[in-house]
Amino acid sequence: MSTVYVFGHTHPDNDAILSAVVLSQLLNARGDGNLYLPYRLGDIPSESAAILDAWDIPEPALLDEVPSASVTGERQKVILVDHNEEIQSVRGLRGADIAGVVDHHRIAGFSTPAPTYFVALPWGSTCSIIYHLFGTLGIEPTSAQLCLMLSAIMTDTIMLKSPTTTDHDRRIVADISRELGVDPMEFGMGIFLERADAHPSPREVVSGDVKAFEIEGRRVVICKHETINKDVVLEDVRALRIAMDDYRRENNCETLVLVVTDVVREGSQVLLCGSVSLPERALGISDAPEGAWMPGVMSRKKQIVAPILVASDR
Repeated sequence: MSTVYVFGHTHPDNDAILSAVVLSQLLNARGDGNLYLPYRLGDIPSESAAILDAWDIPEPALLDEVPSASVTGERQKVILVDHNEEIQSVRGLRGADIAGVVDHHRIAGFSTPAPTYFVALPWGSTCSIIYHLFGTLGIEPTSAQLCLMLSAIMTDTIMLKSPTTTDHDRRIVADISRELGVDPMEFGMGIFLERADAHPSPREVVSGDVKAFEIEGRRVVICKHETINKDVVLEDVRALRIAMDDYRRENNCETLVLVVTDVVREGSQVLLCGSVSLPERALGISDAPEGAWMPGVMSRKKQIVAPILVASDR
């Protein structure tokens, strides 16, 4: 029997945390002789902590680094969820045995020395894919698992408003909501209200949900914060910009993009820091002190990252 670590990306969001938890439970229920343990690569989001506590499910332990084979005697088996890029993953990943990946992002810089399970679908949430895997494996999800998956899907698709949302996500949300007897929009708004109650500091706004990319040989980080009222988050823009610059310098980033998404107004305020010419050109904005309002922009992956990657190739 092997112990397999299951974890999402660094600076985990709700989908990264809950997909690690639910996939571990699913694979343990399948009973292949291995023990699957969920981990997290950073602080747990308030909404993830709240829903795990509500169902009396332990929070995943924090993983700083994958144990080295020189210490344990063998390569640690791991499964990556909600990411596949090494730059977004745990220290020591190169020394691990990647037993599988379940993800819904672009595939970049990924390779393994041996064949592995790789489930990648362009859906709105990793938990949508995991819900599909329950059916594939013929295992019925519990009410707790359904609730966790619905929470992750509703946050990752921004209540089905993000352009990354697919008909698969909508069908899955309808199926889970019907099974649980809940209104999905009321359920989703409750999650975002949980975030609002957390009152994050400027530093927490910047560092809460971060994705790093290597673009043109430079480290570019794109930070995302979702809120029901952007005006509250942007009340002290000067402090927010100081936090952005501090984070950029501490993490040796050439460029930092902060995307503050208002789920009610359905758009994002975008602030830039460091070398800003590439994101300005890619997004068609100028970095004003208060940032630039981009109506309809809800998805980091499709509406921020993708244009920047395309612009870098020109």
